Amino acid sequence: MLLTNNLHRNETVPQLLNELRGMIYNFARAYQLDFDDCFQDAAIIALEVWPRIPVDCANVGAYLNRCIRGELYRRLRKDHTVSLDAPIAEDSDTTFADMLADFVEVQDTQREDFVTACVHSALKECRLQEQQWARRRFEMNAFNPVPSTSGLKDIVDYYGRSSDRSGMSLRNSVRLRFKRNPQVLALMQ
Repeated sequence: MLLTNNLHRNETVPQLLNELRGMIYNFARAYQLDFDDCFQDAAIIALEVWPRIPVDCANVGAYLNRCIRGELYRRLRKDHTVSLDAPIAEDSDTTFADMLADFVEVQDTQREDFVTACVHSALKECRLQEQQWARRRFEMNAFNPVPSTSGLKDIVDYYGRSSDRSGMSLRNSVRLRFKRNPQVLALMQ
């Protein structure tokens, strides 16, 4: 649900960190620490804590607030600072910066796959001629045109008239289909 959806996490963690900015600022000011360092530590703590948040957690913001505050106090007592360039573990060459770069790359790939699936799904609702035009025009070699999923709608409309849209350009016809597709509309919001 909330905690297994990576796209939701990507939206939630920055939003919650923005809401916790005041607490982090007050913490840094109270202990004469650099705000940017504390905020960076809080971001790392939030990414570390995220997988451990209980599924039935009613208030994720309060949970993260408590975890971040507690960990910042713990690090303050140990005088432990974390840098993005520091290794994750003493015996590891991987840094937090490497983890963040990998995370962003994976998220970008997942987003591209999702957009591709939505576009292909929307194109399958278009007439075969429109699909072929879109494939050539946008160089979508991975897309294989198929007969429309709308069945007889390509041949006869509701009133029994031919639905030949020869007066409409293929570009406008495809654009019209995309404007009516709920998945494409959701991508644009």
